[in-house]
Amino acid sequence: MASFPPSAAQMDAAFMTHILGQSVERVDHQPIGNGLVGDSARFDLAYADGASGPPSLAAKFPAADPTSRSTAAMLRLYEKEVGFYRDIAPHVGIRTPQIHFAEYDSASGDFLLLMEDCGPAEQGDQLAGCNAEQAEHCVEQIAALHGPSFGNDALTSLPFLETSDEVRSFTATAYVGAAEAFCTKYAGAIDPAFLEIVKATADKSNVLWERSQDDQIRSIIHGDFRLDNILFAIRGGAEPMVMLDWQTVVAGNPLTDLGYFMGAGIGSELRAQHGSTLLDCYAAALAKHGGPQLADIAQTEGYAHGALHGVTTAVFSAAFVEDNDRARAIFQSMAEGSCSLVQEIDALRILER
Repeated sequence: MASFPPSAAQMDAAFMTHILGQSVERVDHQPIGNGLVGDSARFDLAYADGASGPPSLAAKFPAADPTSRSTAAMLRLYEKEVGFYRDIAPHVGIRTPQIHFAEYDSASGDFLLLMEDCGPAEQGDQLAGCNAEQAEHCVEQIAALHGPSFGNDALTSLPFLETSDEVRSFTATAYVGAAEAFCTKYAGAIDPAFLEIVKATADKSNVLWERSQDDQIRSIIHGDFRLDNILFAIRGGAEPMVMLDWQTVVAGNPLTDLGYFMGAGIGSELRAQHGSTLLDCYAAALAKHGGPQLADIAQTEGYAHGALHGVTTAVFSAAFVEDNDRARAIFQSMAEGSCSLVQEIDALRILER
């Protein structure tokens, strides 16, 4: 049995006292965010006389929804997120919350992250979008993750980052059914040309999930770098942003994150206006953080794979996480933004081999 509270309702003053080393008398909580495979809460803390500590903390728990939780278990999402905060976050430059407690219980599948409350902040919103300045902060932060981890075998070879051949094969097979269901669900809502792209990825799912790592360009990648996983103007505007939700962290081509963000993250309108500037901003920041000098990013295979990753993430999520109106709208937005980028750069070309 896990030695930590596995839900917000079970968090108490005694556990907070143990973690913070200060006498906490009362703990109140309220849900925060719109996580699809994990539940989050903010805890307001009241201390005994003479004790002091942070007035509030944020925490993340397993999803209450059984479909979302089983998906997370199958893909080892909770194990990955705890592993990131413990073993990777201290060694990269991207702004992430300070962690007070991070544990995963493999027997039960429970986990707990107890972290800095970065509020007041502006929650990123996939449906509302962001402005050009916020997008620039995002690509700079992506580079702050990739640069320090570029070619760092001690980080990129951590066991929890690996995807087994069995899981890869299962995913490639399951994707075919997920894509068919997605096309049925969104028929009439999404441009038919975009649904044809979804079908094309399903036809080539075995190629898409082949193990294909370029040893010359390998970093830690977030895997789901989009607006719903970001807090902007944190601590009342003292800092531009913080990146959350590290359940999809893997090692691979860093341009996968960039292509994903430029497609699924910000969509076609902002990309049409500021895409070239954002790619240049990323390239400059990557070199600043110790990564390689990159040119012609939009023509690379890694960037194309990122665009396709946006498509497949939207399709899989629509099939395997909690189904509600907001989730459906988010997955539609992700698919549309990604498919438009796939068209723009002919990303399907990398599957023809």
